[in-house]
Amino acid sequence: MSAYYFNVGSKFQINENEYLVRRDLGLDYEVENMNYKKIEIRRKEDLLKLWSEGQLLFRINPDDEKFIRVQNLDDLDSDKKEKALERFKVLKPVIEGEILPSEIKNYLQEVGIKKSTFYDWKKRWDRTGDLRSLISFKRGPKAARLNGSLLKIVKEVIEEFLYSDGKTTIEDMYSEITLKIEEENINLVEEDKLSYVSRSTIRRCKERIIDIYKLDKEKYGAVLAKLKREGTKEEVVVQRPLQRVEIDWTPVDVMLIDPIDLKPKRPTLIYAIDKYSGYPMGFFVTFKPIDSKALKQCLIHLIMPKAYLKELYPLVENDWEAHGIPHTIVVDNASVNDSYEFEDACFQVGVKEVQFCKIDAGYQKGTVERAFRRLNSLYIHNLKGTTFSNFIEKGRYDSAKNACITMQGFIYMSHIAMVDIVSHTFDSRRGDSPHNIWARGIEENKRLKMQLPRSIESLKILLAGGSELRKVQQQGVVIENEYYTSPDLMDLRYTMEKLKKLDETVRVRFDLSDMRVVYVYDPINNNYLVARATSLARKNINTAFPVPYVALELDSKAKVKIKKSFDPTARAKAKRKIMLIQDEDAKKTKKWRKEKEQIIDSTFITAGVLNTETNIPLPINNDKILILKEEKKSNVGQTKRNQSSKDRSTINHSYMEFEDTEIDDLPNWGVTLKNMKEGNDL
Repeated sequence: MSAYYFNVGSKFQINENEYLVRRDLGLDYEVENMNYKKIEIRRKEDLLKLWSEGQLLFRINPDDEKFIRVQNLDDLDSDKKEKALERFKVLKPVIEGEILPSEIKNYLQEVGIKKSTFYDWKKRWDRTGDLRSLISFKRGPKAARLNGSLLKIVKEVIEEFLYSDGKTTIEDMYSEITLKIEEENINLVEEDKLSYVSRSTIRRCKERIIDIYKLDKEKYGAVLAKLKREGTKEEVVVQRPLQRVEIDWTPVDVMLIDPIDLKPKRPTLIYAIDKYSGYPMGFFVTFKPIDSKALKQCLIHLIMPKAYLKELYPLVENDWEAHGIPHTIVVDNASVNDSYEFEDACFQVGVKEVQFCKIDAGYQKGTVERAFRRLNSLYIHNLKGTTFSNFIEKGRYDSAKNACITMQGFIYMSHIAMVDIVSHTFDSRRGDSPHNIWARGIEENKRLKMQLPRSIESLKILLAGGSELRKVQQQGVVIENEYYTSPDLMDLRYTMEKLKKLDETVRVRFDLSDMRVVYVYDPINNNYLVARATSLARKNINTAFPVPYVALELDSKAKVKIKKSFDPTARAKAKRKIMLIQDEDAKKTKKWRKEKEQIIDSTFITAGVLNTETNIPLPINNDKILILKEEKKSNVGQTKRNQSSKDRSTINHSYMEFEDTEIDDLPNWGVTLKNMKEGNDL
């Protein structure tokens, strides 16, 4: 990413209004509102705050914008990313002046790059100064096509040529590899013959195989090769601020209370120091192991202006003016950096060089090592729960028992210590305070003033430590049980639904220090969409201040803990009871149906189990009624008359109480009643 400045003639945009910087007035800028042709005076502090809030955006030349088509190299496949880095490595000696213009022709022959191709890359770099402009969007091979035998031939030839006497080129390797493939194919049938390898494939294999130290050892000897690889132990002298920034991390000598489980733990502090002035540039504190994500969070803090200081931390008396894009960053050569993820991030934001020191080589980054010692003596060793530097100082002091400081409190106190104590305290080694040395250096190098990336959003997209793959749901995307949504995100979901891609995941990036918004990658339009949290207020989280990731993590883990407190067998027990009642009713119903075919209990009838069409009182003293089959009538006419007589008796007959009614007076329904007690027909 290129650096942008508030130089005379530069343009920026605020709320759809475009401005042109006309004059630098010290604390103010004289700018021209291009929309209304009006001259205005803008405070520098206000401009920094607007940029931090995402309301100020530097204008980019439309002709240059076509070269940058992605916002983050990690969004590309590995082949495109690797090609962009290879092109940068080819350009780097020319950009830094190691290769003179008169030597470019021979240099291109050595690396096997066409002149037209090289100058196309250089044109993109000169226009943008951005690594992303070197990305190729042409269709290329999706994966390497080297199989076992072919790969073995390529590696053997490259290693033989690399570590032999004299100078070799890609063309020499290409010729030898082609000859070996032809010799190998002589004894193979047609379908088993090896395919030929291109020059670009050989070049990529060479970059992966080459050992610079081994080459230098053969060329210069062991002593000079080791000196070239490890560098000198003398102090590096710098001439201005931001020329060299050193970053290191170490466990803090104090126990803090982890808000997740309320146990005392020892955090890790990542600290960035300007080599020239000793001014603290930024920091990041975490309970988790250090990885490239944590380092990128520290990189965000050191680059961005600290315009939030007075609003969030009013007890800090002085200003924290350190910000900007360093020329060189020095870090430990640990495994987290060996993956080159942090190096790629630095190149994308405009850092020209990243130096990796050996593990335990403190002399190569002595400034930040001394800064840690000074921070411990002036600040950390005076806190409750400190572990001190060694067990002799600690004695019988119980650090865990006396721990009482939270992560949020430690961050607040660290701002006070770094700004009011470290930055504004006399440094006997330098002869002045880091703040004053920084201010003089910036004044002498005016082009470093107000040096910023294009926008705060682009900076966070590149360096944000949080990155997850999520599906776009109807409620948005979810991170730690919190949903994020926006109208643009819902439009993306609608488009993905039309394209039948709703099951695909998208990349979500977020700042671990502020979870109020996240950035969702739009794979259709190759840009990022801003999505905001929807339920932070319901969780009693104050959104007036940045919401750290640990706050959402705490809420999510608390819900999981409550969920685990419920008995998981309760549901199974309830369902067993339901099934038991169901089985009992099934048995009872089956028994009723079986008895209905033979004997009908009077209680079933009165209970409504057997529904009768007539409203006739039944004898109470009769326990059971047997329904006998109707006798066949030989005379059809007599049957019709009996049926007619039955209907008339049903309609017109007036019934008396059972006690006053004789058996013979009862109506005939076409059935025969039998008294079960007497055993006689009625």
